[in-house]
Amino acid sequence: MDARADPSTPAAMSSDTEGATRGFASGLRGRTTLQAMLYTAVAVGLLLFLVQWAQPVLAPLLLGLFITALTAPVFGWALGKGAPPAAALLVTIGGVLAIGLVIVLIAFASANQLLASVDQYTAGVMARYPELASALSAIGLTVRMDTLIPSDAIPTVLRTTAGVVTDIASALGIAVFIAALLLLDGRRLATLIGRGLGSQNPMVREAPSVARAAVTYFGVRVRINAVTATGLLVLMLVLGVDDALLWAIAAFFLSFVPYLGLTLALIPPTLLAFAESGLATAAVLVVGGVILNLVAESILEPAWTGRALSLATWLVFAMFFAAVWLLGPVGMLVSMPITVMIVLLLRSDDQSRWIASLLTRDTGEPSSPTG
Repeated sequence: MDARADPSTPAAMSSDTEGATRGFASGLRGRTTLQAMLYTAVAVGLLLFLVQWAQPVLAPLLLGLFITALTAPVFGWALGKGAPPAAALLVTIGGVLAIGLVIVLIAFASANQLLASVDQYTAGVMARYPELASALSAIGLTVRMDTLIPSDAIPTVLRTTAGVVTDIASALGIAVFIAALLLLDGRRLATLIGRGLGSQNPMVREAPSVARAAVTYFGVRVRINAVTATGLLVLMLVLGVDDALLWAIAAFFLSFVPYLGLTLALIPPTLLAFAESGLATAAVLVVGGVILNLVAESILEPAWTGRALSLATWLVFAMFFAAVWLLGPVGMLVSMPITVMIVLLLRSDDQSRWIASLLTRDTGEPSSPTG
């Protein structure tokens, strides 16, 4: 019996799928440019709706994939040191679970402490109004402080911050276990995907080089972010800012978003520093954070990555806000990993490399990362 005669056979199903794809493509080519644009807009809109609808599932899954990419080099390092694969995998998964759960506990504890102290911080900020008004009048600015910083805005900002920390901690708790499972079963899944798509499939063929480039880039970013977060932690401890460890951890993860991430991470500790110690302490924290940001992005990043992947500023901002809109607070952490993977995939193909050039600030052939 001919396999194609039976619609339930894989060959017949594959033939039907290919025929439908060719029919859709030929139908789209037969339409006018306006109709094609409308079809594309509808498809993109439907995709965005589905992503936002599936946010509770997609957010921790994407975060888990990101954690897996960050920790995969640890597994490779352990293998390189001669450790048996089972032992290397056990160490990697154990480290992911331990560190992830510690971060989650710190986040929940700090968020609860912040919520319990909202009234205290609000009173502290309002008590500093005359000090801030005097500083502004000294440079020729006369404003009503209750207009510049409404009293009801302070508890709103603090409660929103605590809510964001709690949401991210909840997603992180799930993502840590997803990452552990992916590390445990990663090789088998990669083999099955390769068999399913075929060894000559462009995605399978380019996947190893794209993965190596992504791991190298994120490895360098981890080092840069560690320097930034450590510097900010020391500064906050010296200034006596509450929950300094939480804000340093937030700075580490948000610094994957160049320039914008650390700026956002500075807002809550600056507000607390102003409430606790006054304008001078808050100003020192802001100036120190700005210096750390500039050193990280203008000195360390070019030196350690060799400008292998310098994303366009407009893309960083656009992808950040799009990811937050689609995925909620977790989007702050995964926006740049998604962006970097898209750019690297576009770079891997000659026909789409020009699109990748539009999304980066590279002016010539990309160099290899030095990290």
